[in-house]
Amino acid sequence: MQANKWVVGDEYDEAAFARLKRALGDLQYSVRDHWNGVAGSQEIQHWTAVGSRGQLTIESETYVGLSVEGLSSLIADLKVQYEQTL
Repeated sequence: MQANKWVVGDEYDEAAFARLKRALGDLQYSVRDHWNGVAGSQEIQHWTAVGSRGQLTIESETYVGLSVEGLSSLIADLKVQYEQTL
């Protein structure tokens, strides 16, 4: 299957973070790994979320945004759940 990357929103968008967290929880994902780092003016946070159908990588990076990477089918399911989450 093909991997896909979805840019959810800006890295500073707290509402997007909250919606993504709820959508991941609704789909029964749990965070298994988290790290962060700073290099100059760049800040990055990285999470690995695991669910029954696979794994997603979530990143928040300065000037890049909040993104999710994983199998296309998992990203599609997450997008649907995200849109239903208010």
